Parts: sequence; C-alpha cells; structure tokens
Amino acid sequence: MNSKTNYDRASMLKDISERKQLIDEYRSTGYLNRENSIRKIQELRLTDSDVSAATSIRLATSRTPFAQATDEAIAAELQMQIDILSAKVGKLL
Repeated sequence: MNSKTNYDRASMLKDISERKQLIDEYRSTGYLNRENSIRKIQELRLTDSDVSAATSIRLATSRTPFAQATDEAIAAELQMQIDILSAKVGKLL
C-alpha cells in the first residue's frame, strides 16, 4: 500500500472509532452528545463522496432537521456512516 492509501485507511478507522464511541456511550448511558454527533455527521457528509451520495438518497425521502431529529435517528445516521466507511476500509486491504 502506498502512503496515501495508508493515510486514507487510518483516517477512516479514526472516523469509525469516533462514531462507535458516540453510539456506545448512547447505548450504555442513554446520553447522546448531540452537538459532537451532528458535527461528525456534517463533516463526513462534506468530505466523503460515498457518505454524501448515501445521504442524498436518504434526504430525498425524509428531511428532518437535526434540531428535530431524535437521538435514535442521529445514532442511526452515525451507524450508516460507520457501515459505509467499514466497507471502504475493507476494499483497501
């Protein structure tokens, strides 16, 4: 693997880990750090073309503003991003 591939893989693994931590905290305590979760979601929507495409498809059928979204819906969005990133990391191996 070249250095860019290694960097991309490390970056995706970091993004996956951060999202898993947010979801795990929510599942174990019932508390979701909404501000941090929303920021993570928005950042990845802007920087990852696969996440952006998947989000566009979902937003075509449902447009709930983050302020009105349930904690469960935000956690589901984080999980969707984890799933997309995990698939991409798998392709890099």
